[in-house]
Amino acid sequence: MTESPSGQGAPEHDSEAALLTEPSTPSQPSVPGQPTRDDVETESVRATVVGDVADDTYTDDDSVTAADHTEDAEETSTPHGFPIDSTNPLARAANRVVEELLNPSTGLLLSLCYIVVAGFLTWKLLFHPVASVLAGNPYDQFYFEWQLTAVEHALIHFQNPLFTHTMNAPDGMNLAGNPQIIGPAAVLAPITYLFGAPVSFALLTTFNLAATAITWRWFLRRHVVRTETAAFVGGLFMGFSPSMMSHSLAHPNLAGQWLVPLILAGVLRLREPEHRVRNGIVLGVLIAAQVFVGEELLFLTAMGFLLFFVAYVAQRPRQSWAEAATFLRGAGVAILTAGALLAYPLSFQFFGPMSFKGIPFDIAYYAADLKSYAVYPNLELWGDPAKLDPLAPGGTEQAALVGWALLLVVALLTVWLIRGVAVRALLIAALALVALSVGPTPVFDHDPITWWWWPLPSDGVWAHIQHLPLFSSSLPIRSALAVSWIIGILLALGLDKAVLHPRQVLRGVVFGSVAAALIPLIPRVFDTSPRTPIPEYFTSNAWKECVSPGRDTIVGVPLSDGGDRTNQTWSTAADAGFDIPQGPVMAPTSPTDKQVAWGKNNVLWTAQWLSYIFKNGGGATPTITPSIQNRVKLDLATWQANCVVMADGTQNLAAVKTFLDQAIAPGTMEDGVVVWKEPTR
Repeated sequence: MTESPSGQGAPEHDSEAALLTEPSTPSQPSVPGQPTRDDVETESVRATVVGDVADDTYTDDDSVTAADHTEDAEETSTPHGFPIDSTNPLARAANRVVEELLNPSTGLLLSLCYIVVAGFLTWKLLFHPVASVLAGNPYDQFYFEWQLTAVEHALIHFQNPLFTHTMNAPDGMNLAGNPQIIGPAAVLAPITYLFGAPVSFALLTTFNLAATAITWRWFLRRHVVRTETAAFVGGLFMGFSPSMMSHSLAHPNLAGQWLVPLILAGVLRLREPEHRVRNGIVLGVLIAAQVFVGEELLFLTAMGFLLFFVAYVAQRPRQSWAEAATFLRGAGVAILTAGALLAYPLSFQFFGPMSFKGIPFDIAYYAADLKSYAVYPNLELWGDPAKLDPLAPGGTEQAALVGWALLLVVALLTVWLIRGVAVRALLIAALALVALSVGPTPVFDHDPITWWWWPLPSDGVWAHIQHLPLFSSSLPIRSALAVSWIIGILLALGLDKAVLHPRQVLRGVVFGSVAAALIPLIPRVFDTSPRTPIPEYFTSNAWKECVSPGRDTIVGVPLSDGGDRTNQTWSTAADAGFDIPQGPVMAPTSPTDKQVAWGKNNVLWTAQWLSYIFKNGGGATPTITPSIQNRVKLDLATWQANCVVMADGTQNLAAVKTFLDQAIAPGTMEDGVVVWKEPTR
């Protein structure tokens, strides 16, 4: 992002006019101490929301530095004398790496700061990934560790990573339709293969935090603000905000927000007529990539930008119309590119085997209480780490909890910047997203909102759109993620204006207020708890005695369901080498009914009895007869299983053993588990 002239009578940048227009005339940076390395990288489009947005007298010409034009010039060597072939992108990339190592840019140094912060927050997990799990949400961690392994296993064995029989045997699961991180899992496949899924998960958790902060700082610096201070603080908030911290509790599909700023930058670049095809292709690739990083984030990005875009165009119709043709042509290229890349994955997700429609969770429960926006989450300094606020629907769903101090400061900064068209559009988009986040029944402190000035009906906006495509597969409270992005942008805009303001007192007031609002949101280090040890039976490959061609399933007791993930951890330890029945799977209700069902459990007679005995003991265990033996045999055949396995020391093991010894065959103790293997006949 280029520095714009400011101070000493120099006019400031007209950010609104630059937001959706093509800058043309260069200007020289004049902010002392600001870096120029990022300026050299800047694209010719300066889609920014920067500067004194209260002043509408400046033109787009102030938004570009001479560096924008020198970037396209033919270079022959770097400042350190290394030759550059401008036609070879690999050579240019290699020279850039060398240049960064010899003369680190401000962007690189600040990125290292983010990495250090992310590593500090996750060090307990990062240093002990095999021995510990996230204390706040081990169940989802086990699910995504299993998924990392399942994708790695599929790629190594040249199988379709969009579908797996490894869980919910024998039907399997449509992995593309369930919460998935297929993209990161594919990239991390070598690490997963060599070191295990827990290591990959710990690295991914840390990477999501750092990379999100890095890309948001880059976006703010290049497209929004003129000062590194504002960009750095904005990136710091975006990367480690309450929404990022809560979803970093084993929701990597929602914490992986690092592509969102790149997608927004790609949309803004569609205004560049001379690179229309290139920019459209790049944007299409980014959109396709986001589908495999976190599909719901792509939906939120599109929804948030659309609300902003409509609000902006309504205020600047003439300017927007002048640029519509260029923008729409580039958007067409992006849509064609993304469509070509996603045609098969999306058709598989929505129409492939085990595809479904809808969402199996209570929409009203997963909606934000309006009061929760003023509450501090328990993962931050002012929150209570010992308990979750009752206004939050769960430890991983605290995106709406940003604290009253930050809301107050951002509101005051917005009033200060309100003359800016882009700021007004951001405000409108934020309010619309808040209205969506409160769900079908808006409440304040658990009570229905009946205020006379409240603009929404009692049933809420979501009640009227929850059956529409995409909305029917999303949770209302997730809209608060996009609200958090807008808060970060407004925060950066206010800081940027303050940094360049000539009055030192005002600068001090703004900096002090922002610091006072952000200090309570300093995140806490993620707590971990010890893992339950995996029986040696699954780590030593002894389990292979229980599988045979056509019989790849091992039935573990307790059977996997929406809460218990024991079987998943066994499958992960065995590199997804065998299938498990049931599990935390979204699947169709039946072969003829595509409505979603969550974790269909205990459908078979044997599963019902194993679950009952595991929970209650063997007091009501039926007398084993040939009929029951045949039923158990039939159920094992349905599961495509040869064995039932239960870890030594598990509750009610003796009662389960009494039942299975007669129903299958006498169990044998092997490497920390009891194995009941169906006799071969």
